[in-house]
Amino acid sequence: MKRLLALVAVVGCVPSRGAVFGPVEREVERRIGARATWHEHADPRVPAAIAALLAKPLDRDAAVRIAIATNRRLQTQYDELGIAAGEIASATVLPPLEVDVKTKLAGGSLADEVELDVIQDVLELIQLPQRRAVARAGLAAARSRAVAATIQLAARVELAYLDVVATQQELELRQTAFDAAGASAEIAERQRAAGNISELALARERDRREQARLELGRAQVDVETRREALNELLGLSGEATRWTVGHRLAELPETMPAIDTLERDVVASSLELEAIRGDEEAAAGRVGIARMRAWLPRLGVGVAADHEDGAWEAGPALSLGLPLFDQQQGPRARAHAELRRARNEAIAIAVELRAQARAVRQRVLGAYAEARHLRDVVLPQRQRIVDETLKQYNAMNASTFELLMARRDLIEAGQQYIDALRRFWRASAEARALTRGAMVRDGADEPRRQAASTTSEGH
Repeated sequence: MKRLLALVAVVGCVPSRGAVFGPVEREVERRIGARATWHEHADPRVPAAIAALLAKPLDRDAAVRIAIATNRRLQTQYDELGIAAGEIASATVLPPLEVDVKTKLAGGSLADEVELDVIQDVLELIQLPQRRAVARAGLAAARSRAVAATIQLAARVELAYLDVVATQQELELRQTAFDAAGASAEIAERQRAAGNISELALARERDRREQARLELGRAQVDVETRREALNELLGLSGEATRWTVGHRLAELPETMPAIDTLERDVVASSLELEAIRGDEEAAAGRVGIARMRAWLPRLGVGVAADHEDGAWEAGPALSLGLPLFDQQQGPRARAHAELRRARNEAIAIAVELRAQARAVRQRVLGAYAEARHLRDVVLPQRQRIVDETLKQYNAMNASTFELLMARRDLIEAGQQYIDALRRFWRASAEARALTRGAMVRDGADEPRRQAASTTSEGH
């Protein structure tokens, strides 16, 4: 009895903001070292802090902090916490007290005969622990998804930031290549005017210049599109999009990152598997609720009273629902389907995690090996070719075109190195996100997955 009274005492109580969002804040801080911000309780100092970060050249950490504070897609995931908290309150609310009053008319006026029934459905009270367990499991799943969404956003911002920095470096090289091609074409035009080269040689140099012009134009567009991709993640528009980045891609580490246990670590830390376990627990609870209601859909207890001839008579009342036609076939089928879906989703996510971990590991290893070979072998060799060609040019044993060609080859190797370096750091960021507990997916795929994982109590 004391336990039932304690349960009734918390009827309709919505968990506090600290109880709902506090675990998310702490887990985000632990996993990525950043502070999560829910706009329902936004800090008024945040806009000024964001403006201060945008006033300086952005680095990766600043971009991540801005995105977590401003990205509205992330806020929609946090709002799922409020919905789940509301389900906890709904799970502890008892049905309305039913009061049934009957009287009779005698000669056009009320007779002194009244029947009064006061019934409270106690089946909800009996099942209250089950309903709260279902709602708590749903809130736990929502928390895991909120943390995973934060990690995914941080990873996507990091990837977009790397793309911006890399494309700006590539643009610098494309500009250098275009300048070299333009200089080579001008020299060719002067030599052709003097009759020292053929029309074919001049046409080839002009073709190289125009090709370099096209590549420069593509590089300029690429920089702008990469910036807009980052603006989208940062939730910025208008004047706020005029930020700059003052950093270049970090150099390749001397030793390969330790990722031999990546597959095992990814499965162990997965927040998506954790969320699915919450879904499975909630679905199992709904199965139990539906099973009980299949044979006892309603159970009410209360008081029945009669007033007749100036006197009241009262006694206990019992109200039962008989499942003659409705045996909860729909809710039971739904609950079992939700349970099967949760279990299948858990298996599917585990397979996806392992496959993605293996693929990311190969990308890290491959990009690292390629970038290191370019840095340690190809670039020094191309530089030696330029140096030797310059010596031959000074000795009048090599032409201007040969020197310019050697420099173009060096620039091309530099572009290959930047590309390999970007792929290495991108793959490393994906591996880091996986070990932090979240897979990095395309943003357009998230709403579909979230909708598939959302379940309601439905009874």
